[in-house]
Amino acid sequence: MKRDQDERETGKIIPFPGLKQRYFEKGLDCLEAHDFQEAVRLLRKAKEMNEADPHINSAYLAALYENGDYLEAKFLAEEILREGIGQYFEIIDIYLMILIQLNEHQQVIDTIEALFDEKEVPAHKAEHFLTLLQLSKKVVDNGINRYSDEFSVDQAFFNSQDLHEQTIQLGSLVDKNIHPYLDSLIKMLADEHTHPFLKTIVLNVLRENKIEKSVYVKKLNFEGDFIPANLLEVQEMPLFSAINKNLEFHLGDHNPVLLEQLKEMNGRHAFILYPFEVQQGDPLLWAAAYRCMGYEMYGEQWNKEKLAKIFGVKCEEMINAFSFLLSIEEISSPIL
Repeated sequence: MKRDQDERETGKIIPFPGLKQRYFEKGLDCLEAHDFQEAVRLLRKAKEMNEADPHINSAYLAALYENGDYLEAKFLAEEILREGIGQYFEIIDIYLMILIQLNEHQQVIDTIEALFDEKEVPAHKAEHFLTLLQLSKKVVDNGINRYSDEFSVDQAFFNSQDLHEQTIQLGSLVDKNIHPYLDSLIKMLADEHTHPFLKTIVLNVLRENKIEKSVYVKKLNFEGDFIPANLLEVQEMPLFSAINKNLEFHLGDHNPVLLEQLKEMNGRHAFILYPFEVQQGDPLLWAAAYRCMGYEMYGEQWNKEKLAKIFGVKCEEMINAFSFLLSIEEISSPIL
């Protein structure tokens, strides 16, 4: 009997060699490119060809979650956990986020408390799980439900008064499907009550997700419209780099410790100001102002006229820049 005749008679379909791997790899590529619907389609085909492959299951679960197929993702996560397939705590992490999306906060509480009771939580996951636990308890205690006209789960996160909670939650969105939260994120950028630090995180999330919609940003005394996908990273901002180069020129040979401290300070200030930069864009002026910060940091005596002359800047402008840095330092220091 010929091979093709045998296959027709037995009803079996023999896939091309390596087809499962091609589905898997193309699915991962789509996941990386944020084409979540196509990733789900391809990874589902890969899973159909091997139900027990931990890598396929994990990728398929991630694709379902990112595509917003939360109920199907929940069932799959429970199946994976029940069968012991894949990295347990990676699956638990996604499972908890799925439960949050489904507004099943009591299940989040029960799951995390059981893990802590059994002393199974690794140290590097403890803080993250405690944050999710506290947030879910807050939602349950406030009686927030999914269909409330006055409150939504994402608002519960974004409107939290705890800066640390907001920072963790916003940071977790970098590699997620942010479209369910997009309107809330954009509103944060224009809200005068949102901390400048959080606005920078929001902009980074939008930039990483290649959002090409124009957004209005109001921060400190600055305001403007930006397309996140076109923004540079904080470290690539021209004035930030130029200030560091001037600091290196003046301090690199004789005070490398102070140099690193001032560069780190410059980084914090640039993060707070982003996507804006200071209006007087002379890097020498700002390098001189940071040198003033260095003297103040160590309580050293210094002569402002002499320092201005060394950097080749006007003394009055240097002192004004120094005063501005002091105000930014008050905002940035407690956070980082």
